[in-house]
Amino acid sequence: GRVILGTVAVENCAFVEQMAKKYGDKIAVGVDAKDGFVAIHGWKTVTAVQSVDFCQKLRDAGVKTVIYTDISKDGGMKGTNLGIYRQLAKIEGLDVVASGGITFYDELTTLDSMGTYGAILGKALYEGLLDLKKAVELV
Repeated sequence: GRVILGTVAVENCAFVEQMAKKYGDKIAVGVDAKDGFVAIHGWKTVTAVQSVDFCQKLRDAGVKTVIYTDISKDGGMKGTNLGIYRQLAKIEGLDVVASGGITFYDELTTLDSMGTYGAILGKALYEGLLDLKKAVELV
């Protein structure tokens, strides 16, 4: 299992680095982003911190896993932001779990082919657009 850190990762990078050194891959960070910028405090505040740069910083601080939610896509049922996940896939040594707007099977296969560590399915699963058995078979 893992403990997932949120806003504290933006507000106190030194703490995250200490925890990553102490607990290794037991620490993950949830990165919520809107239009490429990190959001904090339950999506209420969008910062000036660029999300891809922030994920690179997290990796440099010793974080191995990031759960990245594109909040502008979350629950929209119109597809996810594959472009951002392509950028994140270039960060070596960082496992990225994609979240936010995953609606179509081809998105799952694309995320899988680019090396994304996992995908969180939400509304598309609940609304019946995606079948869990088929989704699991695809990745």
